Amino acid sequence: MSGFPTPFARYEGEVKPEWIDLNGHMNLAYYLVLFDHALDALCAEFDLDWEYTKRTNLSTFVVETHTVYQQELLLGEQALVHSWVLGVDDKRLHVAQEMYRLPDMARSACWEAMMLHVDLSTRKVSPWPAPQRARLDVAAAAHAAVPQPDWVGRKVQMRR
Repeated sequence: MSGFPTPFARYEGEVKPEWIDLNGHMNLAYYLVLFDHALDALCAEFDLDWEYTKRTNLSTFVVETHTVYQQELLLGEQALVHSWVLGVDDKRLHVAQEMYRLPDMARSACWEAMMLHVDLSTRKVSPWPAPQRARLDVAAAAHAAVPQPDWVGRKVQMRR
């Protein structure tokens, strides 16, 4: 895990026909689908993927999100997602993602989330196992060494 990518950029997706709404662009719900697939790729790096859940009966739950839509995506366009581990503690993981339209790298959307590690047998928050925590710490340290995305921590408001 040394040299963890900053940002982590290992997911690309394509806008599917069934994702297009009456405005002629990708419906807001499907931005979240692409972010979720990118989150799966990130979690796989930490052995926190669905195989981990099947093997351990432990999982992650997203408990809070914030999405900023900046540039529409159209049918057939490709998107690349950059991910950052902003912070980790005994039971939580704070992540951020940016979606870029390919090939021009126009930023289309940003997504921030707080995740919890959960024991599925009790449905309660539980500490990360040591191997996963160590991997998360490496990524968090690598991402702390580069500038944090400037939109992280925004809130929905009407500025006056």
